[in-house]
Amino acid sequence: MTFRRAAILFLLLPAAVRAAPRSRAAASATGPSVAPVLSTSSFSWRAETNTTFAAGESLLFEINYGFITGGWATLEVRSTETVHGRDAWRIVSQVRSSKKVDVFYKVRDLSETWMDVGSLCTHQFHKIMNEGSYHREAESRFDQTGGTFVYWNRGKGGQSTVQGKVPPFVQDILTSLYYVRSRPLTPGRDISVDVNSGGKTWSLRVEVLGKEKVKVPAGTFPCVHVRPLLAGEGLFMQTGKLEVWLTDDARRMPVLLRSKVWVGSFSAELLEYDAHRTVPRDLLTR
Repeated sequence: MTFRRAAILFLLLPAAVRAAPRSRAAASATGPSVAPVLSTSSFSWRAETNTTFAAGESLLFEINYGFITGGWATLEVRSTETVHGRDAWRIVSQVRSSKKVDVFYKVRDLSETWMDVGSLCTHQFHKIMNEGSYHREAESRFDQTGGTFVYWNRGKGGQSTVQGKVPPFVQDILTSLYYVRSRPLTPGRDISVDVNSGGKTWSLRVEVLGKEKVKVPAGTFPCVHVRPLLAGEGLFMQTGKLEVWLTDDARRMPVLLRSKVWVGSFSAELLEYDAHRTVPRDLLTR
């Protein structure tokens, strides 16, 4: 079991996110030559309410395997930008391994997404993965008005591009967490979300299990305990279980993520949080 498994399981998500930060323009410049064309169909943007997160939120996690500190991860709502003429949050996540783990498996990953402020769906998702000898870059662009996407993926085997249809208001692997946070979380009432990952669309079901107190380095928090169930690219599927604890308040902030696999368990515990951080954390240069 490698640190990559901890990264993969960090967010609810598939293969974990990230590498050297880049601007949106630079990320798009290396993408596919065919971008989604905004449609003039009868599509109407939905209006969603979000009082949970906003630009400036910064969360820092420590990733542990048993008593071993494997590395750190961040979740940040960096800014509000304009995408396709609409306001969008730029959300960035980074994962890096500790110096001890670097000796045998160095991880420097970055993922960024642009999430529509009004409808809480995805406009674009970009990730770069540098994990040991494994290097990969991928990007998905979504035309929500036309119900289509373009996905490109580049690695040692070359570059591939996939285009296809998506259901209305589809999420990527990162915005799905933020969308779930924005929903009322009532024990016994599941939440379902359509998620597009790796050029494929999957159904994410989040079980809301109950409420309990959780102690992490950042403090002790009353939490709602949820369990995401997702079949998708890079996910553990039947080989492990992922559980997440979100604060039982207006923020619904993730404070603990824990996975159980056949060789043991990983956890990501909240170390620090800030609702108004103006200077982004940069794990990748540490």
